[in-house]
Amino acid sequence: MGKRGRQGLLILAATCLTYFTENFLRSSPSALSPVLIEELGLSYGVAGLLFSSYYFLYALMQVPSGMLSDTLGPRRTIIGFTVFTVVGTVLFSLSRGFWMLLASQLLIGLGSSVFYINAVKIVSGWFPTERRASAIGVLSAASGLGNFAAYMGLPLATAYLGGWRILFVYCAGLMVANFMANFVVLRDHPDEGRKVNGQGGGSVLGSLRNVLVDRGLRPILAGYILMSLFWVFFMWLPQLLTDRWGLSYIDVGLISSAATITGIPGCILVGVVSDRLRSRKTPLVALSAASAVILGIFLVLPLGTPTAVFAILAAILGLTISVWVLFFSIVPEILPRETAGVGLGFLNGAGTLVSSLVSPIFGMLVDVTGSYAVSQTLILAAGILMTIVFALFIGETYGMEGGSYPEKLPG
Repeated sequence: MGKRGRQGLLILAATCLTYFTENFLRSSPSALSPVLIEELGLSYGVAGLLFSSYYFLYALMQVPSGMLSDTLGPRRTIIGFTVFTVVGTVLFSLSRGFWMLLASQLLIGLGSSVFYINAVKIVSGWFPTERRASAIGVLSAASGLGNFAAYMGLPLATAYLGGWRILFVYCAGLMVANFMANFVVLRDHPDEGRKVNGQGGGSVLGSLRNVLVDRGLRPILAGYILMSLFWVFFMWLPQLLTDRWGLSYIDVGLISSAATITGIPGCILVGVVSDRLRSRKTPLVALSAASAVILGIFLVLPLGTPTAVFAILAAILGLTISVWVLFFSIVPEILPRETAGVGLGFLNGAGTLVSSLVSPIFGMLVDVTGSYAVSQTLILAAGILMTIVFALFIGETYGMEGGSYPEKLPG
């Protein structure tokens, strides 16, 4: 392995560590939902607002994140925003009321907002085409590990360590370590230097305009938005399991963490399989269809179903929905390098914004109707529709260089 290969692996390791920590923080309000709803006396609509608060600034920052990637550079952007994440983490650990929790989530969301897009940009530049999706899959797998740590670690900490706040103190220390590691290890792709200095990036507004009018991006954007509603289901899963099936907090943590732990190998396997098949569309269609089917089966399980059955289905769903990682290989394949960062930001921002808006709606529908039936139907319908979009309106992108997406697409 040459010097470039070793540098790429170090960069991948550093970004994985940061992404793990950020996803622990992202999933924590959802994992703590039974505790926070009881302690603070929250309605389900307000609880949904707390779950989504992380995503508000996160979503709004996605296009600016891409712009910063294309102008300031991915490395500087990541390092600068990590400070907000550290401050928000400390504030969350000290919070005793709804408004402090909300403020801390907004800060954490702001700090984390630029990371994934810029990390994908860096990793994509340091790995060749035949290994790119695999590398992005490894990076994305760290999200599942962070989610697992939240969904399993917080119930255990609450039960055996006398409270969950101690884990946030550790997370604040880990975020400081992440800041130092990123400062030392991260390096932009060599081509980024020329672009940041104004040699080929064009105007930022011009890049955004080019992304918005790109015909090939539209069905990809629509499918990703529909897939993002699965995150709403995962956000509400702990409370859903508590209310509808009457499961204990430890069982809820076990089932929710099963859905996240399989996302770790899932993200890696999806990338590897896609590279081996030399196809993005085939795994996208197959796994999205499987996700819709598994979700439908999960939602009709009767009372008294063994915890192991819930956990197995949740694990399979976490594995199949890992197909989301392919979008972050597809976008750089269809957009030119100088607009890929903006395109990634627009995609991730749109999906995140929609899921953050739907989560409170999910809770309000439960408040109004007194059951989860309408909310669940909304998520399942999105799963079916996304499969149709992937099958009929998205073309193959594997091997494409930015801007060479096939012109002839269905519809």
